[in-house]
Amino acid sequence: MENRLPPQNIEAEMSLLGAVMLDQEVWDEVSEIVQEKDFYKPVHRKVFSAIRELTKLGQPTDLVTISNYFMKTGELEQIGGPAYLTELMDTTPTTANSIAYAKIVHEKSLVREMIHISNVLIDEAYKQDFEDVQGFLDSAEAKIFSLTENHDTGGLTEASELVKLSLAKLEELYANKSEVTGVPTGFIELDDMTAGFQPGELIILAARPSMGKTAFSLNVAMNAVLHENKKLAYFSVEMAKEQVMTRMLSIAAKVPLSHLRVGNISDQAWPRLINKAAAMSEAGLFIDDTSGISPYEIRSKCRRLKAKHGLDMIIIDYLQLMGLKQKVESREREVSEISKMLKAIAKEFKVPVIALAQLNRGVEGRSDRRPMLSDLRESGSIEQDADVIGMLFREDYYDRDNPDVKGVAEVIIGKQRNGPTGTVRLKWVPEYGIFDNLDAQSGPMPPPPTEPIPPQQAEARPAGLSAPSSSKTIKNFAPG
Repeated sequence: MENRLPPQNIEAEMSLLGAVMLDQEVWDEVSEIVQEKDFYKPVHRKVFSAIRELTKLGQPTDLVTISNYFMKTGELEQIGGPAYLTELMDTTPTTANSIAYAKIVHEKSLVREMIHISNVLIDEAYKQDFEDVQGFLDSAEAKIFSLTENHDTGGLTEASELVKLSLAKLEELYANKSEVTGVPTGFIELDDMTAGFQPGELIILAARPSMGKTAFSLNVAMNAVLHENKKLAYFSVEMAKEQVMTRMLSIAAKVPLSHLRVGNISDQAWPRLINKAAAMSEAGLFIDDTSGISPYEIRSKCRRLKAKHGLDMIIIDYLQLMGLKQKVESREREVSEISKMLKAIAKEFKVPVIALAQLNRGVEGRSDRRPMLSDLRESGSIEQDADVIGMLFREDYYDRDNPDVKGVAEVIIGKQRNGPTGTVRLKWVPEYGIFDNLDAQSGPMPPPPTEPIPPQQAEARPAGLSAPSSSKTIKNFAPG
């Protein structure tokens, strides 16, 4: 294997350099695609470097100036003299194909780097120079991830092209006449403020424990998959996937979670439960409960999911329970790296990524316990990376005897990169884990029915007793 010739295209390298020597205007286009290290032949790296330096000085890059440059550096003979520079120009069929040559050179370089990384990983695997296999896999994926990041050839785009794209988007929005351009949450005031969760955005939903952030995320997820027909990946780092689905069924069927946990379900509730279970079974929902999952694993799983089923939204519960599985200098640094990678995932897949986060205990020490951005625990760059930061607050958690705040939750939008900030008030029904619009009739969810609380002995179903039959076949609730 070591004797194999690495992937390269010398003709493309020569034609690219010759094109720049024949037409200096070509440089502006190709320099955004290739770098010096992309050239396989060392002589070509030197010529490319000389062209770059001469361009910086505002000098021409022809046979005379490049020869003179190498005469000054004492490298003219090393690069083959004026004869080789002339050969570069003679090899070039046309300068019109310079971008195509640059792409060939760049792609061959990428493959060589991939081979190098693979060889390093093979060597590490044989030496077993790692603490655990999962950490080694994460390290391998991180190396591949950095390869794609380092070779981002986005570059500058002309205003005329951007205007066309922007106008096309505006025409689409105008035709649809919708104020919600992203994935709707199902909460009218929140959607009015955010226009829905937008593709490419990182949304942080932060709260103290017991405020209901998991329940809120499940409400958003169910609205997306049941009402909007979206494909959603839900990563539960805290709960098992079966528990997540049980909570979703409690919300959807409006059966108290406490009843579902012990199978204490009334005859009135069974039809609703079976009906909603059938609907959830057909929904485009995919749940993963890998403990301590890393951003690299999420990226890999989402790539496979998108290729097979499509992908419209990602929800992660919750950020501080994730890990890099690599040695990092501090926990704050680790969380900072995780938030940056989640933002990169949102941009790569062009979907909103909602990451739940824990607020620090400083909230409890204030007279007004409404959270602020500074309360983000181990924040690192979370505030900087996030496009939207919403903080969940329920005053009735602290003031249980005040009827004015009972059953009311607040979503405090403390940051929104492309929109206003402010507070949205929602209805909170703890029995079912439901968040709803304060004016319940205006939202997608009707008011929950009055659920009779069956006597424990009379209504509890014996083991093995089947539920009422349904016309739909219920598939696996939580494909992982």
